[in-house]
Amino acid sequence: MNKILKIFMVYICIIIIIILMGCDNKLASTKYENNEVGTIADIKEPEVPEVEGEADEKTSDSDEVPGAEQEVNEEIQEDESEFIYMNSEDVRIPILMYHSISDENPANSLMVPPSMFEEQMAWLEENGFTAMNLDEAIEAMETGKVPKNPVVITFDDGYMDNYKSAFPILKNHNLKATFFVITDGVDDGYYMSSDMLKEMHSEGMSIESHTANHLELNKLSREDAYESIKRAQDFLRDNIGSDGNYLCYPVGRYSDETIEICKELGIKAAVTTESGTSSISDGRFKLKRVRISPMSIESFSATLLNH
Repeated sequence: MNKILKIFMVYICIIIIIILMGCDNKLASTKYENNEVGTIADIKEPEVPEVEGEADEKTSDSDEVPGAEQEVNEEIQEDESEFIYMNSEDVRIPILMYHSISDENPANSLMVPPSMFEEQMAWLEENGFTAMNLDEAIEAMETGKVPKNPVVITFDDGYMDNYKSAFPILKNHNLKATFFVITDGVDDGYYMSSDMLKEMHSEGMSIESHTANHLELNKLSREDAYESIKRAQDFLRDNIGSDGNYLCYPVGRYSDETIEICKELGIKAAVTTESGTSSISDGRFKLKRVRISPMSIESFSATLLNH
């Protein structure tokens, strides 16, 4: 009997142990599952610190128009294709010399009829010429970077018909020009007025000096030559808004002393009446020009192309 009881107790203990072991496994499993779930739930992507300005850069990039950079590059290339590059001493630019644009006196070689001037300016535009002011021309001569078809258009004396006839034609063909005026004659009714000159200057035309009184500088005393150049320069600066940095010698006459005076007064360059295309090798104060008289368009084109 005692033996049976002992066996029974052993079975009971075994059952209890089995039950207890099962509970432990279940608890362990539950704990493992809870820990696993908690671990997965708690996993977060690491926060990357934002670099200051990075967000702005990304926004800026996203706002860029596709192909904008390419368009800019193409514009630069197109702009550069309009120029040629050469040694500065090889640069030669025609500076055209006009006086009056009028048909009042066909026998006067200084008077080019408006219809003829219109035809000439149309030819320049149609053939791709770039009209330059003297600042641009001097820079081109010194650097060797030159428009493919450069030209400088100049007028001497400042006649009234320059405003009434030449100015509208130039604007119509998108061409700029330089007008050398005798400042003592401004506002006298025969030459252009201050208001006309200011209007032309505001429209991109250059208004420069032909001295105050149009006296031949090489025949004047140093004092008188200085005064004539200085007075014209002051008038242009005070009344027109031009710097007056360029001079056209009256009747094309000058001397070494004249050039010294120009340099003293800050004149950048001066044009002569000597025939030919302009080169920096001639010197800034001895720039040649191409005289334009009444002529056919064939002669005009040949004059430019053969210089």
